[in-house]
Amino acid sequence: MAKILIVDDEYMTIEMLTTFLGLIGHQAVGALSGRQTWDKLAYEEPDLILLDIMLPDDNGLNICRKLRLNAATEKTPIIMISAHFPPMDAEAAEAGATGYLAKPINLASLKAALANAGLS
Repeated sequence: MAKILIVDDEYMTIEMLTTFLGLIGHQAVGALSGRQTWDKLAYEEPDLILLDIMLPDDNGLNICRKLRLNAATEKTPIIMISAHFPPMDAEAAEAGATGYLAKPINLASLKAALANAGLS
């Protein structure tokens, strides 16, 4: 069982992803903003981070870059998530993301992204 930090400004998205992750045997922790992300990381050590690009107080791409500079999270897989069209997968990869998921996210696409990031 992996611990996954979900960072999204939409509570319902966190709840849906938490449910999906629970169905496939993982534990989820949620954060609704960039600030909450750093607060959670002060005491949580996630095995993977699902990170929304559009957040109310910071840009997920900026957070991803900062996570890559942090010794505690530099190797943690980060899957960027976004409803932005066109997809921002190239920008996510440039920021250091391991993968990218376009919203709406379904269970099959989540499982595939986790597998690509090294989690089953």
